[in-house]
Amino acid sequence: MGIFHWIFGKHPPRPIDPERTVEAAWMPMWQAHLVLHELWEREIPAVLSEDHTSHMIFTAREPMARIFVMEPVLKQAEAVIEEITGFPPAHQNG
Repeated sequence: MGIFHWIFGKHPPRPIDPERTVEAAWMPMWQAHLVLHELWEREIPAVLSEDHTSHMIFTAREPMARIFVMEPVLKQAEAVIEEITGFPPAHQNG
């Protein structure tokens, strides 16, 4: 295996780690509070973090927030977010 294959080759996906926290969504602050409470109601542990970096790089016109969950419940949380907002969840770097 050469270095180019190591860098650019296909890599197997990481296994789901029950200890890893991942970003579930990046959305306007007002909407994030509504989504966060719905996640809690459905017994999906989640936290909200205000995103101040979006103002520095001009990627948002309003206050934004990021919602984080544990990796094993990520797909479930994304499904709930899509159900509530009507759109697949956006991610800050994606």
